[in-house]
Amino acid sequence: MNTEMYMLTETSEFMMSFVIVTKKNNVIIVDGGRREDMPLLKKYVAGRHVSAWILTHAHSDHIDGFVHEMAKNGGAEFDIDAIYYNFPDYDELIGVTAVPDLEYFREELNEMIPAFNAVKNKFAGKARVVKKGDKIIVDEVTIDILYSYTGGLYANLMNDSSLVFRLSGEKKSVIFLGDLGPDGGDRLFRESKDDLKADYCQMAHHGHMNVSMEVYAEIMPEACFWCAPKWLYEEAEIPDYLSDGEALKKAGRIRMYGTALTRKWMELLGVKKHYVSGFGTCKVVI
Repeated sequence: MNTEMYMLTETSEFMMSFVIVTKKNNVIIVDGGRREDMPLLKKYVAGRHVSAWILTHAHSDHIDGFVHEMAKNGGAEFDIDAIYYNFPDYDELIGVTAVPDLEYFREELNEMIPAFNAVKNKFAGKARVVKKGDKIIVDEVTIDILYSYTGGLYANLMNDSSLVFRLSGEKKSVIFLGDLGPDGGDRLFRESKDDLKADYCQMAHHGHMNVSMEVYAEIMPEACFWCAPKWLYEEAEIPDYLSDGEALKKAGRIRMYGTALTRKWMELLGVKKHYVSGFGTCKVVI
């Protein structure tokens, strides 16, 4: 009996959904994607006990499905033990104005956090707010939280609030970077540089506009998991949405690169195996 990890194929664009099945046939879910992605998630969970549901950050392509299930029936179609997350405090931040791009900042705050807060009463007894240094153990799997939201990074608020954790089975380890951006990646590197090594890596923010090469150089993965559609994985060196450098700089979003450069970094680091959600569901043993 092996510990198996599945990265589920895209049933909505950019969705991130991982299912880990332990030797005791329990499940760990990471994110799950949007509401339209729930049928596929339920297929792979297959009625098993969900020992841990980890929500990396409050963007719809990651947690809309979870929120929808809670709003619909309190998550009754899942047998959930605990839900782990650490999101920015809406009430604390909605009045903040000293940010590079106020309109974008408030759009980020309003995308999913109000909807998440509205269903928190549905899982209050199962909620676990985690922070850097915490450890979660599910059967033979150990999850070490390496980075959590602490405030101060407002240019790319929700992405830089992503939980980062290393999930270790008996054979392999996987580092999950969520949607961490350049500034969050810098903080991760400063705080947890010596803890980043892992066999596999979930590429930050679908592989674009993500952490710097130095983070990946510390991870030194043998294989990478890209939650990305085919077009994004194969995009041009400088895509149109990153062509206006001055606008990005004005918004405080600097060092924003496309997947082509990230793929070059991985090539330089000697990574030869890439799993892409836009190409289909994949399974590895950990």
